[in-house]
Amino acid sequence: MLKFYSYYKQATQGPCNIPRPGFWDPIGKAKWEAWNSLGEMPKEEAMVAYVEDLKLV
Repeated sequence: MLKFYSYYKQATQGPCNIPRPGFWDPIGKAKWEAWNSLGEMPKEEAMVAYVEDLKLV
């Protein structure tokens, strides 16, 4: 699910540009790490990856 979340955020907002959540927010930190791991992936590539991964589910 984090993979789909990260692709969605990358496709709609672009590269991660928010500060990393703190220690007391483990869910927010996991989401941030998944999104940040995509780096500078173009929005269009994120959209394609989302659909391709969805086909495999």
